[in-house]
Amino acid sequence: MAPIRVGLIGLSAAAKTAWASTAHLPYLLANSNKYVVVALCNSSIVAAQKAIDSYSLPPATKAYGNPEDLANDKEVDLVVCCVRVDKHYETIRPSLEKGKDVFVEWPLGSNVREAKELDSLTRENRVKNMVGLQGRVSPLILKVKSLITDQSIGKVLSSTIVAWGGTKSRDSIGEGLKYFMDRSVGGNVLTIGFAHMIDYVNFTLGEFSSLKAQLGIQRPEVDILDQNGSVTETVTSNVPDYISVNGRLSSSGAPISVTYRRGPPFKGDTPFLWYIHGETGEIKVSAASGPSLQAGAQKDSKIELHHFATDEVEQVDWEEESELPLRAQNVGKMYDAFLEDEVRYPQFKDAFVRHTQLEELFRSSEENKSIHYV
Repeated sequence: MAPIRVGLIGLSAAAKTAWASTAHLPYLLANSNKYVVVALCNSSIVAAQKAIDSYSLPPATKAYGNPEDLANDKEVDLVVCCVRVDKHYETIRPSLEKGKDVFVEWPLGSNVREAKELDSLTRENRVKNMVGLQGRVSPLILKVKSLITDQSIGKVLSSTIVAWGGTKSRDSIGEGLKYFMDRSVGGNVLTIGFAHMIDYVNFTLGEFSSLKAQLGIQRPEVDILDQNGSVTETVTSNVPDYISVNGRLSSSGAPISVTYRRGPPFKGDTPFLWYIHGETGEIKVSAASGPSLQAGAQKDSKIELHHFATDEVEQVDWEEESELPLRAQNVGKMYDAFLEDEVRYPQFKDAFVRHTQLEELFRSSEENKSIHYV
C-alpha cells in the first residue's frame, strides 16, 4: 500500500509549544513507508517554506498559507492540525468539507459548540477522523484497563485520583502560554491538563453516570514571564486552577473522587496518584512527573497491584521499547492505529463527549448540583 500523504498544519520553525515538531514529526519521518509529509500549511507561504527548510523536508514539499488551498490539494490524503486550539475550527473545517481524513490535536475546538459542529461535519462527509487524546493508546493506560477487564481486583468498588500539574509554577506562566489564563481561547489547565487525565480515567473505568464539581480560581493574579524568567506583566485569570469532581461510574456504580490543582504538589510529594479499589485487590498508579500520561509523564510511572488474599504487592510491568522520543511514542501509536481497519483510536465523537463533560463541570459548580452529561 502506498504511504498516506500528509498535509501538516502548524509545523512552525518558531512554534512556542513545538508539539508538531516533537510529537508528530519524529514518527512521520521515521515511518515514510506508512506516511509521507507532502505539504505544510502555516500563517503564510513564507512561514511554511521556512519550516520546510528548517526541518529539511524534501524540496517537493508544498507550502501553503491558508487552509483552503491545502484542502483543495488532491494529493493530500490526511490533514493533521497542530495549531493553537482557537484556530482548530477555522483551519480544519475546509478539509472536512472537502471530505479529507483528519487528525486534530486536543482540544478539538475552543468550546462544545465548535466540537459538535466539527463532529457533525465528519458524519456528513463520511470522513475518517482522529483526535489527539493519546492517553487512550498509552501502554500504561491499556495495561491498567486490562487489569480491570481481567478481574485482577474483582469488581471495582471505588476510585480516587489526586493530581497536580498543568504548569510548573502555581502563580506564573511563560508568555507563550499567556492564553491559558483566558477561558474563551479554549486551551488551559482544565481543558488540556485535567481533560487529558479525566479522559484516560473515563476510558479505563467508564464514564460518570452523575457528577458534582467544585471549580475554584485560587490564584487569580498570574505573572507572565519572558524567556529570561522576568515578569513582563500580571494578568487576571478567569480559568479554574482547582478542580474537584465527585460522582459515580456508570459501569459499576462505584464512587469516584478526583482532585486536580494547577502547579506543583507539596514539596517532595508525588504529583499523580490514582487508586482503583476492588473486591479482591487494589491498583495504584503513580507518576513522579505528574498526570500527563498521554505525553511525557509515563517515563517514571509505576503500576502496583495489591493482592488482598496474599497481602503482597506486585510491580506490574507495562513498558514497551520504542526508538521514538518520549513525546512521540503515544502519538505514533495513534498513527499506527489509524492504519488499521479496527477502530481503536479516539474520534471526534469521543471529543464531543469530553467537551460536553467539561462544559457541564462549570454548570455543576455554578449551580451547586449534580449533573449528567451522557
